[in-house]
Amino acid sequence: MNTIKQLRAGVFAAAILISSIGLTAPATAQTNPLSDAGDKAIAWLLTKQESDGGFSTGFSKGSDIGATADVVMAIEASGKSAAEVKSSAGHSPIDFFAQQLMLRKAISAGQYAKLALALKSAGLDARNFNGIDATKPILSAYNAETGAIGDSVYIHALGMLALARNGVAVPAKAVDKLASLQGKSGGWAFAGGDDADVDTTALAVQALIASGQPVKTGVVGKAIGYLHSLQNEDGGYPYQVPSKFGTESNANSTALVAQAIIASGDQPESWAASKGNPLSALLNLQTKSGAFSYQLSLADENMLATAGAVPALFRKAFGQ
Repeated sequence: MNTIKQLRAGVFAAAILISSIGLTAPATAQTNPLSDAGDKAIAWLLTKQESDGGFSTGFSKGSDIGATADVVMAIEASGKSAAEVKSSAGHSPIDFFAQQLMLRKAISAGQYAKLALALKSAGLDARNFNGIDATKPILSAYNAETGAIGDSVYIHALGMLALARNGVAVPAKAVDKLASLQGKSGGWAFAGGDDADVDTTALAVQALIASGQPVKTGVVGKAIGYLHSLQNEDGGYPYQVPSKFGTESNANSTALVAQAIIASGDQPESWAASKGNPLSALLNLQTKSGAFSYQLSLADENMLATAGAVPALFRKAFGQ
């Protein structure tokens, strides 16, 4: 009798073990290093929220519209809701935006573009946010004679992207203007000319794609070829090549290129260099805290690098 009881007990224990394995195995199999890294980064970012609901740049005190917009886009890319992220005083980043608009402080066209992109990513109507059309100042910064938006190529591309993402027709002349500013290399320079940089080029690619330009040919195809040619061995990207500051990969430029690749319909892993791809290069820049460093040689926690890296980890193009 005791033997039978022991056998039954053994079978029961084995059944529990098998059941446990069946429950835990799928969770292990579904572990995603990219989303895990993104979630860890978001957790770190949320510890930096200011009492008014916004976020600072990490370089100066107080909430900043652009930095807050970047964090909102990161939060939304991770699947969380920025409206539900409350500070100790009970304010969300969305509350911070509303406050800034209500106070009618001086806000630049670039800040309005970032704000409009952040609102769109949060599922809000940037054209009617508390009765204010956040896309209108972008159009006000558009020069119908020259086709330019704002005072730099970067702001021009950012403005185009904000309009397109929010369903506002991008002026045809603005599209033509951005195309005309492309350098001989295939890239765009922040302030124009042939001194092209990775960040402006990656943003311009996304703005043109969002505005309906073909991906594989024309100015976009040439720009993608240019970006591909600048990839470092680790799979990441520097701000500029050549550069007196060196060509070490950094988180922000690498993330922007990854987002441009995603916007083009490809995946960053398809751009594999000898020692990695854009996403693996980003993972190498994450610190133990969850924050990202700007570069490996600058191993400190960086707010803007962290906010910029997260959407790419969740495979979201800029402002999606």
